[in-house]
Amino acid sequence: MATWLEQLKPASFRNVPFQVDGIEHQAGDNVVLREYPFQDLPTVFRMGEAAEEIKFSAYVIGDDYQEQRDRLREVLTGEGVLIHPTAGSLRVFVAGKYAIKENPAAEGGIARFDLTFVRAEVRRYPAGVTNTAQTAAAKAGQAKAASVDAFASAYSLDGKPGWVADRAVARVTESVSAVWAGMSNVTRDLGDFTNMAIGNYQALRDGLGGLVRQPRLLASAISNLFSLPADISAASSRDFAAAFSGLFDMGAKLPQKDFEVSIVPAEGAGPVMYGAGDATSLDRNTPARMQLAALTDAGDQLVESLALAGWVQAIASAELSSYDDALALRTQVHAQATRLMLRASTREASGAVPESSWHDAMMALLTASLADIRDRSRDLVRLTTYTPAGWMPVWLVSYKLFGTAAHADEILAMNPHIEHPLLVPPGKPLRIMRRD
Repeated sequence: MATWLEQLKPASFRNVPFQVDGIEHQAGDNVVLREYPFQDLPTVFRMGEAAEEIKFSAYVIGDDYQEQRDRLREVLTGEGVLIHPTAGSLRVFVAGKYAIKENPAAEGGIARFDLTFVRAEVRRYPAGVTNTAQTAAAKAGQAKAASVDAFASAYSLDGKPGWVADRAVARVTESVSAVWAGMSNVTRDLGDFTNMAIGNYQALRDGLGGLVRQPRLLASAISNLFSLPADISAASSRDFAAAFSGLFDMGAKLPQKDFEVSIVPAEGAGPVMYGAGDATSLDRNTPARMQLAALTDAGDQLVESLALAGWVQAIASAELSSYDDALALRTQVHAQATRLMLRASTREASGAVPESSWHDAMMALLTASLADIRDRSRDLVRLTTYTPAGWMPVWLVSYKLFGTAAHADEILAMNPHIEHPLLVPPGKPLRIMRRD
């Protein structure tokens, strides 16, 4: 028959080992009893769940038990991970004082600790949590304001040649039309918001001739086209985000027309003709053309920056469907913000100093959006699909996909259409949790 020493089991606290022979749990509710005259049964008030206490004796045994005792005493304070052979792994606090018993004469080489632990969290009271979606939306709003400032400081038709001003106005007109073409579908059937959006567009379109001479008012009017409904739903958020993303590269989609130039034929080949000239034959480094390019870049940056800021606000209100969805969104916002900032870094600085830093606002927008998507996707899993070619057991499906049958129960839980674990039907995709 095994002695009591041979029945001890290994355990540890904060990675310091010892041995145990049992455990005692004290758990339940804190209650208050009230007894009243002429009432047979007491009134019981539940005051919440009581702290769970864990009590046991820990033994250190051996010729070096004194060194083991001292090591254990050093860690018996505060919080740590307790590993017990029957209770498992628990995060606990040492509950106050403990007793150490030694009897060198009768029990040489043994020290016994009578320990009490309490299961509890580090923070007793609620702690504030940052609303990352709200932060991202706020940074997007600041980026919109900075984009308006940047445009107002860089865009001016004063002193420009007439044809440059005409082409700049035409470019703004085309940009506004492109924005409304992308937004008109998602803003319909939204009640008062639809009326407001249509009114903003009509006011901008009708007053464009005067607004081009007032860059800040023009930029503010364009910014109004990128507003979102106050009570936007998760589904509508995705629609708005898709519309905004279609404007990420608006500048490359709009045609850039060169002026008509004279085409001089070879001597004796005919009269001089006029028509659309070859752009490669035009001198793009003339002062007038450089002025037009600067005005065009300022307008394109305004629209594409507002589109990115609106996209961030829309995604902050949308639900993330999977980890892959979150990963795609992170890639999209990072690529667009980086492209805009790299392109802006190669331009010559404008003469006027804007009220805010566009670059800093865009960097803050990117940082806040990435943090929001990251935090909201922490608990999401990466899903994929697998379609069996024939009838097979679920364990075989698990083995085919992961090289082990250990995930069969998970596959069953995620695919309720499987009626029997031995008969996974062919031809119907299975939802599978990825582990790559």
